[in-house]
Parts: sequence; C-alpha cells; structure tokens
Amino acid sequence: MIRQVLTLILAFVGGFLAVGAWIWAPNISSAMSSFVSVGPSVSLFADANRLGRPEVAPVVRSCIFRVVDVGPDAEKMQPSAAYFILKAGSMQASVAALAGKPDSRSEFRTVLSAVKWGELAGCIYAQDDRELCDPDNRAAMVEATTKFFAFAKQAEASKPPIPAGDASVIENFSDKLLNALKNHRRYGTLVAADFSSFAAPEIMRIMREEKATSDICKR
Repeated sequence: MIRQVLTLILAFVGGFLAVGAWIWAPNISSAMSSFVSVGPSVSLFADANRLGRPEVAPVVRSCIFRVVDVGPDAEKMQPSAAYFILKAGSMQASVAALAGKPDSRSEFRTVLSAVKWGELAGCIYAQDDRELCDPDNRAAMVEATTKFFAFAKQAEASKPPIPAGDASVIENFSDKLLNALKNHRRYGTLVAADFSSFAAPEIMRIMREEKATSDICKR
C-alpha cells in the first residue's frame, strides 16, 4: 500500500513538472541552476571553468527544437524552456524506474527518453568540433551523453525486454555516440573529469583508455 501511494505521488510530481514546464521553464530553469549548483548540474567533479550551463548553450539553441516538438509555439518559446521540458519528461521515466513497477507506459517513456537524449547528443556532436571548447556547449554535451547512456541501460534492463526495433535504434545511437566521444577525447575537448563518477562504464572506459593527441581548444 505504501509503495502504491509513493508511486502515485511520484508520478503526479513528474507529470506536474512536464505540463508546467512550458509555462514556468524560463524562470524555473534559472532558479534550479542557482538552487542545485555545487558547480554544473552534470558533474560534481569537473573544473568549474570547463563546464557551464547546458540550458543556455548555443548548441542547445541550434538543436533543441529538432528534438522537442512544440509545433508552431517554437517561435515563442525560449530554447532553455524546451530543454527543461525534455528534462522534465525524462524525469518521469526515472521516477517509474525508482518506483519499481514497470509497465508499458514506463517502458515507452524510458525508450523515448533514450532516443530524445540520443538525438540531442547526435545533433550536438554534428556541430563543428571546436564548439565543445565553449563551457556551456561542453556541459550540454556531457549531460546529453550521460543521460542517453543512463536511459539506454534502463531500457536494456527492462522486463519484459523492449521491442527489437527500439533496441536496434538505441544500439545505433550508442555506437555513433561512443565513436564521437572517442574523437573528442583525442581532441582534448572532453576529459574524464567532465563526467561524474556515476557516468556509464562505456563513457569512463573511453575516458580512461583513449589518450588526448591534441588540444584543439588551444590552437
């Protein structure tokens, strides 16, 4: 009974955030940044000068409306608001996983979250390599990559297993992002300290095994 009540409360909170994000996101996103900041939200260990605020990153302005479809309202909405909507929506998938009672809806939200963060990460990586020299852009890249692999792992562990088509889409994103991550590790635009110790093993393995061969940000 307690678990059922907790599940309902958490689901309500997640839904409330997703719906209210469109209205309040411009103010909430800046307030959240101040409230939770012990440094950037994506890492507790990175140099403060390396990571900025992902929600205001130029690459987010370029990519977010390819990922978050708000229809004709896109012209009126700030990119940071759309970014907050993406985060609020994926929060629902995290809540469902924590509640420990997976169903078809929670499975759908997990897969959708993985795909959306994968799309955002892919769009960011498609920008000029030097774009990640900007602290805000780098923070957005780190967060998108981290969240994609977190939801990909969650989808992989789903019981019953997710459909083969969804699994294939996520695997393709994973392969592309890992290759891009290797390149940026070699370029020196991303380092291990940019990621928290809770990052996916695939990310940390690349950060550990690949060596920087240059630093394009200092050219």
